[in-house]
Amino acid sequence: MSPRSSPLRRLHGLSVRAGPGFILALLGAGALQAAPPPPGGSLFISPFGEPFRSPSGLADWFAGADVDKDGALTLQEFRADGLRFHARLDTDRDGRVDGFENTAYENEVAPEILPQSAVFRNERPGGEGPTPSARGLDGASSFGLLDEPQPVRGADQNYDGRITAEEQARAAARRFALLDEAEAGRLTLPPLLARLEARQAPPAGIGRFFRRRPG
Repeated sequence: MSPRSSPLRRLHGLSVRAGPGFILALLGAGALQAAPPPPGGSLFISPFGEPFRSPSGLADWFAGADVDKDGALTLQEFRADGLRFHARLDTDRDGRVDGFENTAYENEVAPEILPQSAVFRNERPGGEGPTPSARGLDGASSFGLLDEPQPVRGADQNYDGRITAEEQARAAARRFALLDEAEAGRLTLPPLLARLEARQAPPAGIGRFFRRRPG
């Protein structure tokens, strides 16, 4: 049996049959759609859907939201962070994140939450990487503190496809209450890190069929 042709040889064959313009377009599309980082510690999705692509993503988000740098997030700081990200997504500055802006968020800002993203493919040598059944179908839930597959759409309380700043503020209050398990009125980093670690820990044995992650 003849050896499998190399990628370069196959690319040359395509150029002969389809012409150089096709190949240039193909290469350009590949450059625009670079593979996102692998799952795990290198990606954190904030409670509002903002991606932080570093091993210290949660700490980076926390430090930015902790405006007074006292080591704790109040509801006011937490809400302000949500409104900041809402304003970033509201590119036409009409006070709402609409369907087009939501689509831009999913495809350009946080494409990792989409099922077709490379982070959901089994790409490790030997076929031991993450599969859709293991992670990925949960969207942003796989990378954050809460079980919300799409945190931006999750703030749309009246399901009209447009998220207002008021809806974002209400979603912030709800999410803060979920994270403030001690009902202390403030969030600190160590419990959040422990929560994230518990959510991302791989299930073992028969527990993988029944494990429920922290909401």
